[in-house]
Amino acid sequence: GIDILVEVSNRDAAHDSSVRDYDPRCHPGTREQHIEDIVYWAVPAAGIDDPLPLFWMKGLAGVGKSAIAQTCAEKLKVLGKLGATFFFSRNGRDKAAEFIPTIVYQLSTKFPDYRVLVDHRIRNDKTILDKTMAVQFEALVADPLQELEKAGKEIGKRIAIIVDGLDECNSADDQCKIIETIAAAARGGTTPFCWAFFSRPTPHIQASFTRTDVTRITHTTVLPISTDANSDIELYLRDGFENILRDRNISTKSQWPSDDDIQTLVKASNGLFIYAATALRVVARAGSLEEALRAVCTTTFNYTCKSPFADLDGFYMLIMRRIPPDALTTVLLLCHVLCNLGSYASDSQTGVMFWGNMLGLSEIEFRAGCNHLSAVLHVHDHSDSFDSTQFGDTGRPFQRTTPAAIKQLGTHIRRQLGGSIYFYHKSFVDFLMDPMRSCKFCVGSSPIINAHYKNSLEVLFKYEESYSLQGLELVLAPGVPDSASSLSWPYANELVNSALKAWIYEWAFETCFYFGSLPQIEHQLLQRFGHINFRKARQNKAMVLGGDGGFLRSARWGCRGYLKMIHRTQLFRTTQDQFQARFNVVEFKAAIELWKECGIIEPRYPNLTSRFKSVIPRKSQGNVISGLYRIGHGPKSVLWYWEINLKEEYYQEFLAADLAEGERVYRGERFDLWPTKWL
Repeated sequence: GIDILVEVSNRDAAHDSSVRDYDPRCHPGTREQHIEDIVYWAVPAAGIDDPLPLFWMKGLAGVGKSAIAQTCAEKLKVLGKLGATFFFSRNGRDKAAEFIPTIVYQLSTKFPDYRVLVDHRIRNDKTILDKTMAVQFEALVADPLQELEKAGKEIGKRIAIIVDGLDECNSADDQCKIIETIAAAARGGTTPFCWAFFSRPTPHIQASFTRTDVTRITHTTVLPISTDANSDIELYLRDGFENILRDRNISTKSQWPSDDDIQTLVKASNGLFIYAATALRVVARAGSLEEALRAVCTTTFNYTCKSPFADLDGFYMLIMRRIPPDALTTVLLLCHVLCNLGSYASDSQTGVMFWGNMLGLSEIEFRAGCNHLSAVLHVHDHSDSFDSTQFGDTGRPFQRTTPAAIKQLGTHIRRQLGGSIYFYHKSFVDFLMDPMRSCKFCVGSSPIINAHYKNSLEVLFKYEESYSLQGLELVLAPGVPDSASSLSWPYANELVNSALKAWIYEWAFETCFYFGSLPQIEHQLLQRFGHINFRKARQNKAMVLGGDGGFLRSARWGCRGYLKMIHRTQLFRTTQDQFQARFNVVEFKAAIELWKECGIIEPRYPNLTSRFKSVIPRKSQGNVISGLYRIGHGPKSVLWYWEINLKEEYYQEFLAADLAEGERVYRGERFDLWPTKWL
């Protein structure tokens, strides 16, 4: 049971995970009052009534919430009062489905009796981990703890659990569900935990915490952008510059930086620790310390963009302007994909070899590009922990291994192969996504979106030429010696290279399909998309899914959902909450007309079997809107059926080379396509 729990939890979300080595923590001597307040709330003095069970620290980007959360977790661990932690982040730690399993697993490592009960419950009912968040909490947290209490084996009183970055959980609805689930348990007194949340005050989180039944059990504090933090920031800067000199073995009789320089940076920080932290990284990574310091100190007064984060934005503009012109497009493309992770795929892709190959860069070229952003971008090395032999014969293609091995290998490739890459702070993402703040460096601009689309098309055409279809199999084309020959940054063996290549091919196809609905995409690029080999792309998808029945998180038309392969038929369905929140019928119909205009699709009017007519409507029927098209050209094309059900609130589709086969699979799977937890 515990082994299953480990698989669905996120070990990187713990406060002491190696992945978080470079994440912020409070500098000694800073933020002391805030830290003391939280520790005192979690561990009140003897004779003091227990404070409220929930604590919420809210504040804008860059004020130091995560650093305080990290430091509090470390102090509470020393005191023996830390139960578990979950640090949400867009960098692969943003899935609500991993929240309860991760908390449960961490608790199970600390309390042996609790571990036995959890292990037993999961072994008896493996579907527990497919249930709703509230059911999981009841079955794996509240019930086992109450059972231990009745047996006289309670785990203790007032054990702290810290949840940081709740606003970076990938669904606003799930953020609210987490608050509701924890608040319900706190009101009922079913667990001995006190919960500390750290987040931005987004409207939905604010609304959840200000509900009457939640606010009465929550201590709320604001971490403001304030010059009150200036003394802490000054101390942080002085110690940081001393460390820079020490790391370079430089001793100086005169003070460096000068007091004036320090005060300039303190003033520019304007209460934002992220500004000071980024300034130190810029100087530390520069060839000339003095030149970098001068640039940092002078840029603060040369930026006129109207923004609450004007000085921080000016600093970010300095970083972007220092990128050489010949490297700028590549760097912006990398920023674009990193900023949009989770938008068109809910599984974070942060593996550096994945993105290096996707952008057609060698290892040297990729790392050189990353170095231009070293003050805001971190590359974490995972190479020591990877043993490809665990997945099978390293000399054979990955599809010759087991479905379980294919899944595990794919996850590692997308997330960690060659290292993982992420931004130090979400404020830089916000800057890059806002054209009013980043101006010509905005990664949501039409030129960058089209450059990304063009790059993905080039990957598709290059990779499809290196494959041949042999019946139901996709194999290397004649004259292609191995998978490494298609990669700009290959691994050491065919097993990993074949999987890496297949996942890049899959990602490129999904990117073109997803972005193809955007009005910004140039028509000539859309016309090229219509000429790819859809049959090869579909078979490649079957390979990365591990064959029949494999599932994959994906997205269509701005909505996340789940994709499934049955034989040679690809099926997709949105989740209901995504359909409700994001599906736009008018925009969808406009995209269909655009695709017809660009020659990507053409309507099909086949002689459907009588049974199929009842399953697939030929035209709009009340609450159901549908269409059947050929997508692509000639022998490279497939049939594409889509259906929108306004009453039941879903969008679903299938792609198949043969209509009769697609009919059979769709009819058989239509109402039993997705596990209950996804609907």
